[in-house]
Amino acid sequence: MKNINFAEPLIGSEEKKNIIDAINSKWLGKGKYVEEFENKFSKTLNVKNSISVNNGTNAFLLILMHLKIKPGDEIIVPSLCYISPIHMIKLLGATPIIADVNSDSYQICPINIQKKISKKTKAILMIHNYGSVCGYNDICKVANKKGIQIIEDMSETIFSKINNIFLGSNKSKKTKIISFSSLHSTKTITTGEGGIIFTNSNKISENLKNLRDHGIKKGKAYHYKQIGGNFRMSNLLASLGLAQLLKVRNIIKKKTELNNYYNNKFKNLEGCILQKEELHTKPIKWSYVIKFKNSNLVKEIIRNLNIKNTVVRPSFRPLDEFKYLNIYKSKMNNKKDFINARKICSQLILLPMHLNLKKKQALIIYNKISSLLK
Repeated sequence: MKNINFAEPLIGSEEKKNIIDAINSKWLGKGKYVEEFENKFSKTLNVKNSISVNNGTNAFLLILMHLKIKPGDEIIVPSLCYISPIHMIKLLGATPIIADVNSDSYQICPINIQKKISKKTKAILMIHNYGSVCGYNDICKVANKKGIQIIEDMSETIFSKINNIFLGSNKSKKTKIISFSSLHSTKTITTGEGGIIFTNSNKISENLKNLRDHGIKKGKAYHYKQIGGNFRMSNLLASLGLAQLLKVRNIIKKKTELNNYYNNKFKNLEGCILQKEELHTKPIKWSYVIKFKNSNLVKEIIRNLNIKNTVVRPSFRPLDEFKYLNIYKSKMNNKKDFINARKICSQLILLPMHLNLKKKQALIIYNKISSLLK
């Protein structure tokens, strides 16, 4: 039987055509596709500015540099998430302050965020875990009350909507928010490696682009105005991304169909609990996550599926498991911040949601899990 991979990019003739055109143009670094890709993304999400970068991790680092994050600054983060943004916070000498996730949605809890705000708080990292949309409006209310910056990580939920508006296109003057997404090959839309930042502020966009290009002065070769770095996306990768964006309607349709198919299958399966989805949201998921009542079965289910050519993954790990992070060095962090994260992580399995996945393959996954539970 053919392998059912956890992730698999959808690459067709359009991507290949653009790549060849970019190569033939001789512009492998900077080139026309970078600007075209950024403009197309802005139009797609209805956001003023899109800033492409070389990967999602550096997208977050670039935002931190723009915000002038320094040692001693605090950034509130979820107790359960992918590790890369936490590394960037630590790299700058800042402190990740942990807010536990909700037990039903696996998203950072707005009430827990409120408890973690201090005079040193510079930002809230709002990650949409696994592809469902977090408590967006409640988190914005908490941030607005204190005038705190939100950094929104949409890597696992790009093209999702809340109140029929794309995430990343926030136009509220009250909410200070900069959004970003990874464009890694496992994500809903890919440039192989790459990342993208979204903002409706022309001033923020201009500074991010300057930092992205070594802090260079416009129109003056080898003249600089601030410390920056090389975060640029290449013309080759942008050409790939532009071709992907032209398929966005089909991408959204396919992902929605897969989500609905999984929901209909697993909602009545004894022993399974579906991830809670916020009202008025339309999630476009990176992965489909299932919570099992009996955590002892999780490792066995993962092992059985993987040896039968079906690749599924376990949950992210609670941040305090990584001793090198020294999470408890800050008095603002304590073991209670991980109560839900610790319990949840042993109960979750992530299923494939990629664009090449067929419904008959999703049915195979469901049948295998169903038989193992019985």
